[in-house]
Amino acid sequence: MSIIEAAFLGIIQGLTEFLPVSSSGHLVLFTQLLKVQEPSLVFEVVVHVGTLLAVLVVFWEEVLLLITSFFKLLVHPKQAKTLVQTDSGCALLWGIILATLPVVILALIFKERIESLFMSSLFVGFALLITGTILYLSQRVETGGKDLTGISSVDALLIGLGQALAVLPGVSRSGTTIAVGLARGLDRDSAARFSFLLSIPAILGALVFSLDDLFGGTTSIGSGALITGLFASAITGYLAIHLLLDLVKRGKLIWFSYYTWFIGALVILLSFI
Repeated sequence: MSIIEAAFLGIIQGLTEFLPVSSSGHLVLFTQLLKVQEPSLVFEVVVHVGTLLAVLVVFWEEVLLLITSFFKLLVHPKQAKTLVQTDSGCALLWGIILATLPVVILALIFKERIESLFMSSLFVGFALLITGTILYLSQRVETGGKDLTGISSVDALLIGLGQALAVLPGVSRSGTTIAVGLARGLDRDSAARFSFLLSIPAILGALVFSLDDLFGGTTSIGSGALITGLFASAITGYLAIHLLLDLVKRGKLIWFSYYTWFIGALVILLSFI
């Protein structure tokens, strides 16, 4: 893999990881349209680390709060229920844990079946159409005034179910979780922020799932390409997060619905060629 190819794939990863357009759908599209071979597992792990760094940098204050809250619960386990009810940081951490459970359970039970769906470009195309519809409908929902401190256990679980649905290739994780958050009465900024914070365990989980395959394989990709991919995904991811936060606040998610409808139709068309 050349430096230019690594930079290109890193940019695509950084953009599609956070913008509600489905990274898996774009992987299928570029593989078919540009005849680009699927990158090695090592490279995929590296660019995912880049996107994780982007989230940690943008939301460092919230991440620090979550870490502090984790140790607070660890030191005072008997007071955990009270802390979750009275401490905003502990409540947020509990919400993220609850919202992560559905996708973990789904991945453990249906891992092989889900992976097989990535081989079907037709499925991905229709899933992208579904993503576009979810985004379109989310802009028709009247938003509430709840912020991050107002997320209930039911809210967190329903948002988590939305994230679990997004393990299907072509369904956008960020788009689905933001849409569910808006439907549950969160304000636009809080729905987007919770979605991004929820991506931290999601990305970490994906990395953990790939460790066995990672250490069991080899790569011919040079260190220069790997570093380029890392920085490209991190920088692009950082910019994509700020862009999406701004567009969500302005109620412009509908732009992405038109885009994913177009990409979905294109993937379906290419699957018959």
